[in-house]
Amino acid sequence: MGHQELGRLSRSRKWRQVIALIGGGADVQDVAAATSAAAESQMIDASNDPAVKHSVCLLTQIPIAAKQEDFAFELRKLGLNVSDRPSLIQVVSAMTEAVDRHVGRVGGRTDLGEMAQLSAAESLNAVARRELPDLFGATPDKAKAALGGLGTVKQFAALARDFFARLSRRQLSYFLSRELSQHVGVNSRFHTIRDHRDFESALDLHCREASRIIKEFSGEWFSKHTHEGGINEAKAGRFAHVAFKKLREELRHRRDTHG
Repeated sequence: MGHQELGRLSRSRKWRQVIALIGGGADVQDVAAATSAAAESQMIDASNDPAVKHSVCLLTQIPIAAKQEDFAFELRKLGLNVSDRPSLIQVVSAMTEAVDRHVGRVGGRTDLGEMAQLSAAESLNAVARRELPDLFGATPDKAKAALGGLGTVKQFAALARDFFARLSRRQLSYFLSRELSQHVGVNSRFHTIRDHRDFESALDLHCREASRIIKEFSGEWFSKHTHEGGINEAKAGRFAHVAFKKLREELRHRRDTHG
């Protein structure tokens, strides 16, 4: 199966509005909301993307596996190739490889899926590492405990928020990256490369703040579905679909509130 790109927006009316906002010095809230609106019809439906579904599903199942006595056995049941006492880094790497194999089997590799795959790996590593000592003190047992700790309402909510913040940031950057670079110069929106970087940092912060909406419902969703038949890829896809919708609405709300 071929690789599917998200598409180009350069000729759309909504994208021309984004360009006008950038050139006119609009704040990051306005640019982010306009980009989301312009890209909405071009983005692949998250609930149907195999890499998105598999990444989200593994994020829900790895913490549950870590609560079991034979962690490695449970991970292998999920399709992760790990040693008998896996480290955090090995689990994260094995998850990435598992998503690759899954997409290779079912087909449908997309840009959105690759963003989700990378965001999931980064989030699992970053959120679990908050509960660990330094890298050299992160033993397999401590890694197992840290990952198992993500299987609570509060901690899964933090994991889901981090994941969707990273993914939404990547989605917006996917469309904005080429255009932003065209606005660097003495008589342009960004006078220096530093100004450009500052805008990108503000965009990252904006996505993290907007992702609070995900934290409000994801923990309870995880608990409910874990105890009511478990979480499969179909449920994970529906969860991602709702999360994306909530994020788009939150971006619009923040733009309107700011305006």
